[in-house]
Amino acid sequence: MTSRRSFITSTAFVTVGLLGVRQHVRAAQASGLSSITDPARFGPLGVDPARILDLPEGFSYHVISRTGDEMDDGLLVPGKPDGMAAFPREDGKTVVVMNHEMDSNLVTLSPFARDGSRLARVDASKIYDPSTTLPNNTQGPALGGTSTLIYDTKVRRVERHFMSLAGTVRNCAGGPTPRGSWITCEESVVGPKDGCSRWHGYNFEVPSSAGSLVDPVPLIAMGRFNHEAVAVDPDTGIVYQTEDRHDGLIFRFIPDVPGQLARGGRLQALVVVDRPGLDTRNWEKTDVETGRPMRVSWIDIDDVESPDDSIRIKGFARGAARFARGEGMWFGEGSIYFACTNGGRAKKGQIWKLDPSTDRLELFVEPNDGTVVDNADNLCVSPWGEVFV
Repeated sequence: MTSRRSFITSTAFVTVGLLGVRQHVRAAQASGLSSITDPARFGPLGVDPARILDLPEGFSYHVISRTGDEMDDGLLVPGKPDGMAAFPREDGKTVVVMNHEMDSNLVTLSPFARDGSRLARVDASKIYDPSTTLPNNTQGPALGGTSTLIYDTKVRRVERHFMSLAGTVRNCAGGPTPRGSWITCEESVVGPKDGCSRWHGYNFEVPSSAGSLVDPVPLIAMGRFNHEAVAVDPDTGIVYQTEDRHDGLIFRFIPDVPGQLARGGRLQALVVVDRPGLDTRNWEKTDVETGRPMRVSWIDIDDVESPDDSIRIKGFARGAARFARGEGMWFGEGSIYFACTNGGRAKKGQIWKLDPSTDRLELFVEPNDGTVVDNADNLCVSPWGEVFV
């Protein structure tokens, strides 16, 4: 499993897509740390003439989806692809469920076409918010959601591409579940006062087995707030959640029936034991030091629908810890890792580690050095135990 030392000396280079790997390692070695990864195993980056992705020798990429392409359902690939996950199928093919972080002003990147001419191809009951204010005070469906790719890895070809969730807003990140579904998160709390016909700020679940648009069921009990990412503990079914706010909280959702999130459950916020209302951001002073585990407990959140978007404010007043823009989150090797994008004195970001089996929280990495961590966003843990940022 990645240690703080190996993270800084080897793994953190992926924050810039392999750029400057030797620079990171040299900086770490100069600080007295030893690298466990030989950067020479990758080699220098070559220059991609297409100016899409520079890679070392022996690596290649293949473009499988472009915004604006026509999909198999007659809709267009929406813009702003963001968080996503890949799922294996029994026939050896791969399913990718992809977020689209679309606001309602991005009609030029709409899956229904700029003029809405493809909207008639969609069952209206499958659109979560069918009427929201678009540019020029026109009305139309919210433009976010997810699309799903079925990819044949043997012949390197997209077999199908279709819209799998429609009518949501700013689907930013989320997370996979152990049962082969993708939880997609709305990073927005707009509602009727903003010209929408439905409230936003919810999670939605999209099975990787879906072959068309799913029923858009908001997971209301998981809370209405500025969601970012989730991570599911496969042993308990508890879902951990980040909130992308400068003063956000860390949540967990205990489902009434594990694996059936729409049936309700309890939403709770993280509290550091004996340090109520702890500000973990370390902006003005170092309130939390790296490598020192802290015991945590959890408080129930009652007003989960929060029409005034005050969950984090009320939770902090009751003792919940405050975090600096919680973003990416992933379960790996028994722990949950999550990024706080602008934590630390330099506001360059923090990586946290939470052990759900012992309720121990640790500030894993806070280098305050933009060449190591520069406003970390999404992250995941590899099958061999490295944290990729």
